[in-house]
Parts: sequence; structure tokens; C-alpha cells
Amino acid sequence: MESLDLGQRTARHASRPVQLVLVRANGPLFYSVAAATLLETAMPVAAERLLHFFGADQAFAQWTRSEWLPRKLARAKQMREYVEATWPEYDWQAGHEHYRAWMAERGAGSYRPTAPQEALARCVATAQTGVFYRSLARWAEDPRLRSLAATIAQEEALSFNHFRALYDRRLRAEGFGCIAAWSTALACVRSARDHQVPGAFMAISAHCAAHVPFPVLGYGEFIVRMGSVIERHGDLAAPERMLLRTWQRGARRVSEQPRQRGSAWFKPALRAAA
Repeated sequence: MESLDLGQRTARHASRPVQLVLVRANGPLFYSVAAATLLETAMPVAAERLLHFFGADQAFAQWTRSEWLPRKLARAKQMREYVEATWPEYDWQAGHEHYRAWMAERGAGSYRPTAPQEALARCVATAQTGVFYRSLARWAEDPRLRSLAATIAQEEALSFNHFRALYDRRLRAEGFGCIAAWSTALACVRSARDHQVPGAFMAISAHCAAHVPFPVLGYGEFIVRMGSVIERHGDLAAPERMLLRTWQRGARRVSEQPRQRGSAWFKPALRAAA
């Protein structure tokens, strides 16, 4: 029995370096997780927008301040720690400062002038985020990352329910046509694809060392490859597939960022994202 137990422990220890090599060499994984950390750090801006429109709703405002935003910031910290431990060649702090400066200059994305539009846009963003983390939980090689991603996907599903209920309340109060709703949903997807994610990607690319252990990608290639990952692992419903195609078609029109040298999916009728 002792020899069997020793053999099992030895096999587990021997597999860790191999697993780490595979994780570190996965370029799409690096870019997607690093981008997620930057996007999560921008959530105080999203919270300000929500409170601007819905601060008078005391229960929702309390949930936003005491539950939603703290969870977002806690996961940003967890994801950052994972990125820094796994890819020390990437200067996370410099990338974060770069992204903050870019956001300050360019803004947070598409403008939404009404409360129903803001509520719907947050539903879209939450559904997209849930699909990403759900896919990551099934695709990543590292069990730690899979577990973290699965937990976040479940949190996004709960948040989606809050935002969907908020949207339904504002829809009854103010009215919002189907065409306007669909246009708002598409604008949110395009804002993420053409503004928020490229800004994060550019900041990441600018602060990777020359000796990164994965093939360097351009933004269009990254979107196409991650689209394939999400299509395989995201367990997508029909509306999610349609909006995923919006990401994939538009990626080819996005101008490529200079390469360095180196070795989402929603309409309000959808089910929750986990």
C-alpha cells in the first residue's frame, strides 16, 4: 500500500510541470484570462452607471454596492494573482495602468441614455461574461482555473437574474420596443468586441516580454480562435450562437494591433448564463 501511495504522489508531482507547460504555452488562454482581469477591474465604472439610473431603488442599490461590486473586485484580484503566477513575463501592473489610461481617454463604450437601455446592456454584458467563464471552466487545462471559472459563471447567473428583473421592471414602467431592445443588445456586443476587449488586448500586448512562452496573436486571430473555443465549450443556445457570429464576423474588420516578437450571445429571453 505504501509503495502504491508513493507512486500516486510521484505521478501527481510529475504531472504538474507538464500541465504548467501546457497552460503557459496556450496563447488564447493567456490573452483571454489577462483581458478578463482588466475588464473586471473596470467594474466600478459600471456600478456608477447603474447607481446613476437605479440609485432610487434602495434594494437594488444596496445589492450593487454590497454584493455585486465586491464580488467583481474580489474575482479581479483572484484572476490577477493567477495571471501573475502563471505568466510572470507579463507585467500586469503596467498593463493595468495602460488600460486605465486608455479608458480615461476613450471612455467606457457605447452611450445608453435611458434606464431600460442601461438595464438591458447590463443583462447583455452579464450573459456574455457568463458564457465566457462557462466555456473557460470546461476548456482550461488547469483544474484551479476551471474551478475558479465555474464559480464565477455561477455568480454571473445569479447576477443575471437581478439585472433581468430590473430590466423587466423598467420595461413595464417606461416601455421599450423589440427593435430598440435588439439594437441595444447588438450595440453592447459590438462595444465589447470593437472597444472594450481590444483596449484590454492592446494594453496586454504592449506589456508582454519578448520571451513569452506562447505564440503572439493579433486581435482578429484571437477573437476567431476564442470564438471556436466558446462554440465548442459554451453550451450555447440559438440566440447565443447568433450573437457569437456577430463577434466572429466583426473580428475580421477590426484593425490588427502590431505584433510583438515572442516564442457573449444574448437577448433577455435567454436562460441564465451558467
